[in-house]
Amino acid sequence: MFIDTSPAAQEQTWPPEPVSVPHTRHFLREALNLWGLQAVGDEAAVVLSELATNAVIHAGTDFTVRLSPSGTQKLHLSVTDGSTVMPQWATDPHATDGRGLRLIDALSTEWGVILSGVKGKTVWALLTADPMIDKDFP
Repeated sequence: MFIDTSPAAQEQTWPPEPVSVPHTRHFLREALNLWGLQAVGDEAAVVLSELATNAVIHAGTDFTVRLSPSGTQKLHLSVTDGSTVMPQWATDPHATDGRGLRLIDALSTEWGVILSGVKGKTVWALLTADPMIDKDFP
């Protein structure tokens, strides 16, 4: 688990509306440009889109995106919403929806969920310039 409180971290809150998802990606790109972390941009955009979409569709609450750099090669990102319902893996990997966690798992070095009691949850991910770094594969 990683929760960064460094001054370099960027945070913004959006309403639970579909139009918020592309706004989160724009927010991400601006932060990555500021930090020189464009190398994780494509993977981070997919992960953030999945997390923001889950917040809009499943939580239906305002959600907060937090981004923070870790050195020159890593990005920590998180989405906090007001629902305590845990994300669930799709039972059918060929279904037309429910595959977001598989994408997040494939593109991030690690990820997880932190429950905030009755106030909601935070889903976080760590991304590196090379997603295979530190990834444990059989």
